[in-house]
Amino acid sequence: MRFHILGTGSAGCNTAFHLRSRHEVTLILRSQRALQDFYKRKNEITYQRANQPNSIKIGGFDTMVANHKTLSNDLKNTMDAVVVTTKAQHVTEAVASIKPYLTRFSTLILLQNGMGVVEELIDSLWSGPDEQKNLPAIIRGVNNHATIRTEPFSVQHITGWDNPNYGYFLAAVPFTGTYSSLHDEQQYYEQTNAVIQACSDIPDLNTKKVDWQDLYERMMRKLVVNCSLNALSGILESTNGPIIENPYAVLLIHSICKECAEVLPEMNATTEDLYKVVEHTAYTASTSKTSTFQDILAKRLTEMEYINGYIVRLAKERNIPAPTNQLLLNLLHAKEYHIQAS
Repeated sequence: MRFHILGTGSAGCNTAFHLRSRHEVTLILRSQRALQDFYKRKNEITYQRANQPNSIKIGGFDTMVANHKTLSNDLKNTMDAVVVTTKAQHVTEAVASIKPYLTRFSTLILLQNGMGVVEELIDSLWSGPDEQKNLPAIIRGVNNHATIRTEPFSVQHITGWDNPNYGYFLAAVPFTGTYSSLHDEQQYYEQTNAVIQACSDIPDLNTKKVDWQDLYERMMRKLVVNCSLNALSGILESTNGPIIENPYAVLLIHSICKECAEVLPEMNATTEDLYKVVEHTAYTASTSKTSTFQDILAKRLTEMEYINGYIVRLAKERNIPAPTNQLLLNLLHAKEYHIQAS
């Protein structure tokens, strides 16, 4: 099976590095400049585990530049499996750039933080009945690998390769309304199962297949963690450990957990239940820089509209106040503006 990697930040490079041990892998790069940079690095990704002193390089990657104006729609060029690791706010634009290569026989694996990405993607690119006939199979994932991009095409792996509670949790998105026949439905799940199994066969990816309800619950709980730690780490420019030791930050986290418990009653969790999840994550990954913190340091726009922003929008739909999530979202946007993030 050939995997394409769309997004070559820390998550994309970590995934590509491990997939390359057993599969053909093509990196989809955003520009000719990025392509030339990869060539200068001998078409290699550099990988280092946090508990090991030396890094490892792996090569043999194919490459292409994402540009929908130059892509061919020839069936021989269709993509089998595309792992999308861009920021949530870039998913639709990034997938649109390769849409000519995608058919219903393709599979997208979405590994973004936050929620609402799948719905936005389908509404933007495959909204009509004719478009939905060519809708790729979609796998949604919760990514519990902690990684840091140390330089272009270099990644440090902090946690996630050996703990059963970490790694990747993957499930097929159940779009039963798009199937024209039982055969199509069976094909959809055979297709997604094959991709998930290919990932599961690589020990260091630490991939678990779960059913959709299980994944949805994991996504909601990770959303609460991200609403807390990602937001505060970006604002305070701090790793996780000092945040959970900061009594004022802890007050904010309790408030976030309370709002999330009220906005998402389907989690069937109390404020204290959710706080314990956040606390455990903060201590387990105490030295980690969240993706939001990394974005702020690099003066990049964050994906908080899909994290705290998702809670704020859902709260409005359900007529539930969420002032702390709104406050943190506003503060992050103010910080983005202040540092001229792009």
